[in-house]
Amino acid sequence: MRSPIATIRTDSAINRINVCVGQRIIALPHDNRQVRLFDMSGVRLARLPRSNRQGHRRMVCCCTWCEDHPICNLFTCGFDRQAIGWNINIPALLQEK
Repeated sequence: MRSPIATIRTDSAINRINVCVGQRIIALPHDNRQVRLFDMSGVRLARLPRSNRQGHRRMVCCCTWCEDHPICNLFTCGFDRQAIGWNINIPALLQEK
């Protein structure tokens, strides 16, 4: 059996995992209404939303990357019956780490 390359530990249950292949970023939707972004080595890059006034009001059940869309490159949906498009500035996000 092989050893894991990276391990990501969180404080809330993870529902699905989605990887932005071109930029090598992992998006994890959580039960606590947030989506957390990590790089491939497991370093946390960001948390969506940054305030309680935007984003999902209930559990986020799924997310997907759309790398070629000019405005929204991450889409999420949740049990609040909303689908939200996010504009993630990936180059700036990767420079912050």
